[in-house]
Amino acid sequence: MSQFDADEFKELVRSRTDLVGLISESVTLHSQRGGRLFVGLCPFHDDHNPSMQVHPDRQSFKCWACGEGGDCFSFVMKRERVSFPEALEMLARRANLEMPRKYRREQGESGENKNRLYEIVAWAENEFHDCLLNSPAAERARRYLKDRDVSGPSLSKFRLGYHPDNWEWLIDRARGRYTPEQLARVGLAGARSGGNGFYDHFVDRVLFPIRDAQKRPVAFGGRVLPDSKESGMGKYWNGPDTTLFHKSRLLYALDQARESISKSGAVVVVEGYTDCIMAHQHGLTNFVATLGTALNETHVMNLKRLAQRVILVFDGDDAGRNAAEKALPRFLSQEVDLRILTLPDDLDPADFLAQRGPEALRPLLDHAEEAFRQKFRLTVKRHGLDSVDSRHRVLNDMLEVLSQVPVSSGSGLASNWQMRENVILGILSQDLKISETHIRERLAGLRTAQQQKTGTGRNSIDDAQTPRPANRLFPRSPTRDERAELELLEIIFTLPEKVEMIQREIGPADFTNTHLRGLLSVCFQMHSEGVLPAYDRVTARLEDADLKNLAAEIDLDARERNVSNELLEHTLGYFRRRRELHQTPAALTGPHVSPAPEALDEGAREKLRQATELHRKRVSRTTVK
Repeated sequence: MSQFDADEFKELVRSRTDLVGLISESVTLHSQRGGRLFVGLCPFHDDHNPSMQVHPDRQSFKCWACGEGGDCFSFVMKRERVSFPEALEMLARRANLEMPRKYRREQGESGENKNRLYEIVAWAENEFHDCLLNSPAAERARRYLKDRDVSGPSLSKFRLGYHPDNWEWLIDRARGRYTPEQLARVGLAGARSGGNGFYDHFVDRVLFPIRDAQKRPVAFGGRVLPDSKESGMGKYWNGPDTTLFHKSRLLYALDQARESISKSGAVVVVEGYTDCIMAHQHGLTNFVATLGTALNETHVMNLKRLAQRVILVFDGDDAGRNAAEKALPRFLSQEVDLRILTLPDDLDPADFLAQRGPEALRPLLDHAEEAFRQKFRLTVKRHGLDSVDSRHRVLNDMLEVLSQVPVSSGSGLASNWQMRENVILGILSQDLKISETHIRERLAGLRTAQQQKTGTGRNSIDDAQTPRPANRLFPRSPTRDERAELELLEIIFTLPEKVEMIQREIGPADFTNTHLRGLLSVCFQMHSEGVLPAYDRVTARLEDADLKNLAAEIDLDARERNVSNELLEHTLGYFRRRRELHQTPAALTGPHVSPAPEALDEGAREKLRQATELHRKRVSRTTVK
């Protein structure tokens, strides 16, 4: 398969991929400049102020905080932690394009990539779902779901399934298609002790497929049937963490709820699969559920990228109230409007909806109490405010929560949290009639104790956690030569028809920066193949994520400057003057070494000084970042 054919397929996949839609699967994007720019919280670091920009016209993205950027392939490579060939295949499938066989052979796929693993889980989902709908062995499961008021449309919408009471049912059905070892890799089977074969997971359970942000099934949650003869099995069991699935990062039904969350600006989190399904069944489609784990910082960050308001709905019993209090520290520092709704009469969400309907739940959600105020109210209820001792007990409980919030003496999270903390401490001082100075001293003492308990620095966000620019290839303090090299690439990306003129005067050996030289070589190679090296075609040719990032940043910079024929003449003029002043042959100095000024005679040094000063003045009017 020729490079031209490969590039054409990459470009076809890229052109069929809506980058805004792709990134919106992970982040809520907001339109600016009439749709010519979208911004959102970067999914690649703990972003508190929207720092990711998406440019639909160029199909590129850039985070100005952590440095990540590139095209659709770069985004998938980073998000999925996969190679370029795997990202290409994922996007091709997403665009309903078949990967050319020749391209597969040229990529030289080795081993089992993630696309194959996704295929196995999707196959298993179909097997489980078909069993639930059609197999006589699933009659008990169908009766159980009917008793829980789960409708037929909900069965299909959430692709619910059933695994029969047979410890090798799925292994047998996979025979000739997938090996037991492959099923084990995606959490569908386990190895017997002593190496004596494999057995199925999820035996005699109703299955709830768990999907990622791209709506791909990656794992299953299983609910054992109430009359199961298998003793000692837990009521609920989630598949183990695998290459595809990390339960601490995902939320159930987020794929179904994403659009509603984006429109409403709010997400409602419940604890059970059935609670979530029943909410959707009653038209409350911005509900998601945890996967048998407590909400953690990753959940909080993912939710924050999608909605400003997060409403936690817990059961009305003591366990629900305790869960609400434990969740509070994780949200306080995240600049999220956290609300907590504890349902009355010890009802869970599914029972509440069955008994009272969505019209009774909606106003409760709309007026859910702000989390910190709820914590304060419950603490006052517990201790009272009628004495100095009771007020100090309330204060200690509230400060105990604040002491668990990560802080640091640097910028970023610490500075954002500091403003919120100032407001909270002021409110506590006013409500408890205790001086703010005393409250701050007490909080400082609790923080010190917390750090000693958990280990020095574990309660703080240190420099190692602050975002670092991921793209180290772009010269942040470019030399005079690198400025000219950047300009030349900007010209090629913007005016690719000028590449022939440039190639007559400039070669890769004229570039001092290794990475910029590599991009120039790609551009010249494409020109030799009869392909204009415009930005979109160059980035489609590149398969290295860092080089894609570098190209995207150069392209973004080019669009902020006046890239014109005049700039081309100035830049070529700089290279000509530099070449004239290089008295030593390239063969002796090496292709990328400029002679030191002290090696030139006085006249040559003066010419070099004038040329570089002229270039510096012109660059100062249109500075490269």
